[in-house]
Amino acid sequence: MSFEKKALQILGGLSPKDAGWLQGVADRLQDLIVPFRDFSYYHPDQHGSCSLKFVLPCLSKGKGYDDMEIGEGGTASRRYYMTHFKECSKEEKEKVRKDLLEYCRLDTEGMVEILRALEEV
Repeated sequence: MSFEKKALQILGGLSPKDAGWLQGVADRLQDLIVPFRDFSYYHPDQHGSCSLKFVLPCLSKGKGYDDMEIGEGGTASRRYYMTHFKECSKEEKEKVRKDLLEYCRLDTEGMVEILRALEEV
């Protein structure tokens, strides 16, 4: 959650007219790691991890990152860096952008699914 809050603060600095709204969003963020870190919820398939990569399949009927080109944050950061700060083709940039959007979409949808599943529990 600290990464997301920092990103919202940076955006607020870049767009002063939206800074108040962005700060309001940041103030309402809740960290979904808490119920997993304090073991309020645990599933053996998490293998001791609180990571979204392990939690999501347990609470979403098998959705996960295994079959994705970009399936974790380190790869996402490296691919972004390579296509924006190193020379690469337009086609490669477009493919990485598509893969990043797919990864980010699953992250976002996954957090919504996890929250819904926790609310049912």
